Amino acid sequence: MTQEPSFLQVVAMGICTVFIVLICLIIIIKLMGAVMSKYTGSAAPAAAPAPAAAPAPAAPAPVAQGNKQQMVAAIAAAIAEDMGADVNHIKIHSIRKL
Repeated sequence: MTQEPSFLQVVAMGICTVFIVLICLIIIIKLMGAVMSKYTGSAAPAAAPAPAAAPAPAAPAPVAQGNKQQMVAAIAAAIAEDMGADVNHIKIHSIRKL
């Protein structure tokens, strides 16, 4: 009869297996990155330039009627989802900017 492995042997084998597979994945990903950079021409995408700081508008721009209806529909859908009710049962009387 063969002797069963101890608890520590099982744990050690599991940890070793996990780390060996992780090291293999790192190597595979590095190789794929090298191959892809050869075909695309760069190893990493260029960083986007930082946007220039625009001055804050003094007053909010008026909302177009179509955008206002979409905003009301989105708010009604969010309220209905939160309440667990149907959108048809919700009536919005007014919307104020906080």
